[in-house]
Amino acid sequence: PVERVDTPGVGTIASLAAFLGVEERQTVKAVFYAADGEPVFVAIRGDLEVNETKLRNLLKAVELEPMDDAAVARHGLVAGSASPVGLEGMRVVADTSATEAVNLVGGANEPDAHLLNLNYGRDWTATLVDDIALAEGGHRCLSCEGTLDVRAGMELGHVFKLGSTYAEALDVRYLDGEGERHHAVMGCYGIGVDRLLAAVLEANHDEDGIIWPATLAPFDVHVVVLGGDKPEVEAALGELEAALEAAGLEALVDDRDESPGAKFKDADLLGMPVRLTVSPRALGQGGIEVQVRASGEREVVPLGEVVGRIRERGS
Repeated sequence: PVERVDTPGVGTIASLAAFLGVEERQTVKAVFYAADGEPVFVAIRGDLEVNETKLRNLLKAVELEPMDDAAVARHGLVAGSASPVGLEGMRVVADTSATEAVNLVGGANEPDAHLLNLNYGRDWTATLVDDIALAEGGHRCLSCEGTLDVRAGMELGHVFKLGSTYAEALDVRYLDGEGERHHAVMGCYGIGVDRLLAAVLEANHDEDGIIWPATLAPFDVHVVVLGGDKPEVEAALGELEAALEAAGLEALVDDRDESPGAKFKDADLLGMPVRLTVSPRALGQGGIEVQVRASGEREVVPLGEVVGRIRERGS
């Protein structure tokens, strides 16, 4: 039989389970929503969370949002001690977890009190019953012996089946072949360019900064100029820029009055596929220093062969 117990100061599932010495899965949790402005009481097993997308689709709602404290009070609900027992005046949606479990602990719809041994059908009912729980890691598969493994990912694109929800709200209709009017069935899709770039950087970086793939890099090469006031460096830089332009390669040229260390650090941070260093030292060794950002390999290459080496190693 249903038994009322005093639960002073208990207002969450965690504190309720600890107070009574039961597991959270032995409780029924109340969650309050407004669906297109109408109140909805959701009952779900205490150890689970509501999947709002499932709930919105089940209710065929355009807008779904949690009730604020003022709305909860206005509808006479007792936050922390609410249950669907004897509830009137609003739709009750139950997750199958709450209807299939037996002898659950739920709110008494009065402060600081709860009810033991609640069972669906005998003690409370719902307007709608369906799977509206959020799937979480460790949940058992309904079709096999496995469990769900959840890993973090990044949504790069999506396809949504909208059905006729928005078409009905906006009264969008079409004529079929027989001249009959029907609400349109809608869908949408999209690719997030910003998210694509974020994913590229997430997959292509190291502790020093970005490592751009050659096909996506803002520039083909990063030219670091050291000793730019020296005639031989100025002449080599001019010849290099002309060769790169003739080859259709875009260059980011760093000729700032900064230390070599600062320039190299910034080059690694920005992560262009190839770094070219024009300096008295490299010229003294017979050319331009070419360094591949991804591998760190570097070598001094005669100026006339730099473009070809870039093609081979970086772009």
